[in-house]
Amino acid sequence: MTPLKISTEQMIALHSFLAEAAAVGEDSLAEITGCETEVEVQEIRATALSEFGERGLCLSDDLIAGVMGRLEGPMPGSLNLVLEPEEALLWARLGSDGDPLKTFVSLGEALLGGVATAIGGILGKESSFEGASLVEESELAMLVKTHAPSDTIVFSARMRIDARDEVFTAFSHLLIEPKYLAQLLSALSAAVH
Repeated sequence: MTPLKISTEQMIALHSFLAEAAAVGEDSLAEITGCETEVEVQEIRATALSEFGERGLCLSDDLIAGVMGRLEGPMPGSLNLVLEPEEALLWARLGSDGDPLKTFVSLGEALLGGVATAIGGILGKESSFEGASLVEESELAMLVKTHAPSDTIVFSARMRIDARDEVFTAFSHLLIEPKYLAQLLSALSAAVH
């Protein structure tokens, strides 16, 4: 498989975009948790799905807690958010006295919905995050179960989530087909200039 050809400038633009996209969901997260919530994208990486196990940016090879769903709109794909199970439970308990699993899915849906909204904004067409569900397995298994082709691009982001004096490490993975890469990079380039 040929390596991805994404320049340093394009990766910087992607990092800035993902940081802004994650911030779009902060208000929704604050409504759920009842406190100000800040999301900081600390690192990003792009790999082909076939190379994710060796080169991908991931939280753990072990069982993790995740929210997984579909990205609908001009750049369809899959999108997830993963945390260590203990951190996912603690974050969910900040948000509600109700069912922590439902709250965790709601938190993930809010953050990933913000990312989808930002993607739609940069591409000039409505985009949404649909079908959010709780997934508990390894990140690689979660991504492979999408049945995406091996050349699918995985954009991974390591994030820091601050809420009520708690800090959580989370990872998010956006899977898109290679044919959409040029469209995304072109839109980001136009936004910068």
